[in-house]
Amino acid sequence: MSNPYWENIEVIAARQRQKGIDTYGHGLEKNPADIVTRLTYLEEELIDALMYCEWIKEKLGGKTDG
Repeated sequence: MSNPYWENIEVIAARQRQKGIDTYGHGLEKNPADIVTRLTYLEEELIDALMYCEWIKEKLGGKTDG
């Protein structure tokens, strides 16, 4: 069964993987970072996601909480 949302996610994931390989020379699975560094990277990505949420809400004319 086809899922267009998942198909879009797969395209984005492939693009992100290639960007990582182009930048770092390997995929995430070969990143030697320790667990604290990995958690820090995840925190940074989550903060970016929250910033995008606020930006989109603003663009939609919605009031941001704050």
